This record gives sequence, C-alpha cells and structure tokens, in this order.
Amino acid sequence: MTTPNFEQITQQINMITVMHTQFKAAYEGILQLVEQSIMSALPLGGSVVAPTGSGKTHLIKSIERKFTQNTDLIDPSSAVVVISASSSPSSGSMIDRSLQQLGHPPGIRSIKLQDLRQSLLMQAFQDRGVRLLIIDEFQHLFRGRRDIQASEITDLLKEMMDVTGVPIFVFGTDELGDLAHLDEQFASRLPARFQIRPFAKGEEWKGFLQAFHEQSEFINISSLSTLAKQLHYASSGSPRTLKFLINAAVKEALVQGKLTVERCHYSEAFSAVFGPFGALKNPFN
Repeated sequence: MTTPNFEQITQQINMITVMHTQFKAAYEGILQLVEQSIMSALPLGGSVVAPTGSGKTHLIKSIERKFTQNTDLIDPSSAVVVISASSSPSSGSMIDRSLQQLGHPPGIRSIKLQDLRQSLLMQAFQDRGVRLLIIDEFQHLFRGRRDIQASEITDLLKEMMDVTGVPIFVFGTDELGDLAHLDEQFASRLPARFQIRPFAKGEEWKGFLQAFHEQSEFINISSLSTLAKQLHYASSGSPRTLKFLINAAVKEALVQGKLTVERCHYSEAFSAVFGPFGALKNPFN
C-alpha cells in the first residue's frame, strides 16, 4: 500500500466533520427549514452567528455537499448558491455575485440594467431549481450608517424569496445583530437563529477531539485526546486553529518518517503556526 503524502492527509483532515451540538443544530435546522420551504411553498430562512474560526465556513461547505450529492435535483451543482457580502455591500453587487455563481458572466452595473439582471437572476433561480441562498459576511450590513444600502438589499432579498420561493440564510460574525434592526419584514422571513461558539474547555471539547481523531484515515492522531488541555490552550477552542495545528504536526511527523503524531510534533507545530514571538507560551514543551 502506497504511503499517503502530506497533501492527501491534510485534504482528508480538512474534510472531517464532527456533528457537535451547536454545529448539528444549525446543520439539521437549516436542512429542515429548506425542506419545509419547498413542501409548503412558503420560504423560511434564518441567520447563523459564529466568530471567525468556529466552523462557519465548514458548515456552509457541509450544506453544499449535502445538496450536490442529491442526484434527484434538477441541477445539484446549483442547488445552493453561496455568496459573500462585500465590505461595502449593495443590491447590485448581490445580484452580480449570485449570477456569477450560476455561471453568468459579470454584467455592467448601471441603474438601467439592474432591473433586467434582477429579473434574470430570479428566472435563473427557478430554472436551475435553486433550493437555498446563503449570504456570508452579512455583518457588513450592520457596520456604520448604511441605512439606504441596507434597505435596498433587504427589499431585493424579500422580493427574491417571494418570487422564487427560495429560503435565505445569512451568516456572519458576532457583529451580525438582530435582523429586525434592518427591516422587520425581512426579519419575519428569516426567523430562525443559530449560533456556533468556540469550545469551552470541558467534556464537549474532549468528545470533539475523540470524534475527530477517529475519522482520520491516513495517520494516527489519537494523541488529540491525551493533549486536550494543551490543544484548547493553543487553539482557544477554535476548530480552524486546531486544524492548523494538526496539519502542521502531521507535516513534522511525516518529515520524521512517522505515521503517528506525538506531543513533540505539536510542539514544533505550535512554533510553526504562531512564530517565535507569539502571545502564547508553547504548552507542548
């Protein structure tokens, strides 16, 4: 059997999904609301609030995979449209980014053409059988005084839900506040609210590490469980930072010709990830 290389191992590690309590609640809750929206022809959406590194992007990719694997759909690759709100969002940018996700070329942004592109987008959603629109980085709408832009965007999204029947979920960091502060009618269409927080040090963190290392296919990372305290200190309970550390430790192990990751490898990984002048003391020394 050929020994897997670093790229193969890290790709598999990055794909590992642990359905811990908050992640599972958001994942299953969104899928249930999408199904309900389709069956009832009354789209219901919501919001997901998660600090950077706590699993927001992984949740979005997990939802995408769930739909792209459904061969019963008209176009599985277009079943979920995912866009990100820019730092200065506008209704025009939302339309253009959605169309580009569906394979349409970038358009000329002008008031005269926006209505046409909006109609094109709504028709494309219906023709391609889009089941869900996810807008990431939605916290940008809550920054500064953007009343006019926010109103235009929420008006667009309300109309899209009403015309296409496609539910919308908005994702963002802790700055993503109560949607009713933007538009009460918009908020009424997105009543569900989910949160994913970094892990506290405790049993759920230990369970997460146990489930994580059990899914590793190419390399033994069972030391995760014995190093739970140190890993929490190093990562602050962030799954993203944990993966950075694991991948760096895997690299150190492979350099030494080993397929078992040990404490010494995490010590080197910590130095590689945080550098010699990081704020934290190396807990693996």
